[in-house]
Amino acid sequence: MAQRVPVQLSPAAPSIVSGVGLALRGLKVALVSPEVRRVYLQLALTLVLVSLSLAGALGWLVWRFLPVPEDMSMLREALMWGLRLAGVFVAMLAAPLLALFVVNIVFPFLGERVFMAGLRVVDPARADELAAAEGLGLSTSVLGSVRRLLYFVGVTIATFALTLVPLLGALLGPIAQLWFTARTLSWELLDPYFERRGLAYADQRALLKAQRGTMFGFGAPYTLLLALPIVGPLGFGLAQAAAALLVSEALEPRGGAREG
Repeated sequence: MAQRVPVQLSPAAPSIVSGVGLALRGLKVALVSPEVRRVYLQLALTLVLVSLSLAGALGWLVWRFLPVPEDMSMLREALMWGLRLAGVFVAMLAAPLLALFVVNIVFPFLGERVFMAGLRVVDPARADELAAAEGLGLSTSVLGSVRRLLYFVGVTIATFALTLVPLLGALLGPIAQLWFTARTLSWELLDPYFERRGLAYADQRALLKAQRGTMFGFGAPYTLLLALPIVGPLGFGLAQAAAALLVSEALEPRGGAREG
């Protein structure tokens, strides 16, 4: 049976500011770690290829299905261009995370290697504990990623529909997508931790809700970074390694009660 270990939440953890701080410090840890660099390249290159393919496809769909007829008034033409640009921005935010879902489903071991490399830098004892844990098992972990993928696609479609609302939609749609994508990105980056800890899907969602400020703060800088064409997806591996700091200082700080 998978080992189930409840997480002791830090009272200060549900904070956007603390999440951003963890993201930046985690990035520094990932950049200077030789162990992370050894396992980083394979994951990064795979994610770049998948992310660019998805970004191109989604951007083409937005451009194709939001045409700007030549006989429009200047005001309506400006609104349509605003909708087009907002739709492309939503697509650019969504594509990298969709790529992460795909890679975690097809090659789940790639993300786990990078996460464990980062955890060995910030907390070697915990890395040994997780490496020895039975976990959820491959099939359960992949099923969780599939459920998160379907959930993310559904909300992204709803967010894109929000961008079609006249005037405010072009502003509210990208903001809503950033909020949702950043939290979901943090969730997916923590998949190796959840799998090793044996946390079921419902428990993961409850933790995400309890830590929504930290999850958004941690995921927002990486979401904006990963949305950059070509260069951005190279940061995936760094974000995966940085998630180790999110675990060790926000989700499961040392000194918190844990059951063996």
